[in-house]
Amino acid sequence: MSRPVPVWLVAVTATVLALAVWVLAVPVAGVDLSAGAPPQQVGAAAVVVVTLVVTLAAWGVRTLLRRRTPVAWWLTCGIVLAISLLGPLGGTSPAAVGTLVALHLVVGVTIAAGLAPRRARVRSVVPAR
Repeated sequence: MSRPVPVWLVAVTATVLALAVWVLAVPVAGVDLSAGAPPQQVGAAAVVVVTLVVTLAAWGVRTLLRRRTPVAWWLTCGIVLAISLLGPLGGTSPAAVGTLVALHLVVGVTIAAGLAPRRARVRSVVPAR
């Protein structure tokens, strides 16, 4: 079987990508990234903590689904991501909503692909002569 991607690498990758989205949106583009009622600012620390927590939760789910087909993993990821996309609707502006959607998609896709079950490699066997 091919080796799975280490969970720490998935967590670091998802966190770095999420922070890149946050930096481009908030400090660079000047988006007021706030959501909820009452509105709360979404800062870099929140992005890091939530990304790490979600990665660890996904690792637990992957462990529970280990003996299932890969379809179970992808279906679970798709459902969780779709539900999570309801959260950004609480953004206080269209730019905040767009940024929050981008954050959810970047983290969700990175975790889903990074923790996806790996298939066995097919080796060609050449008969000995």
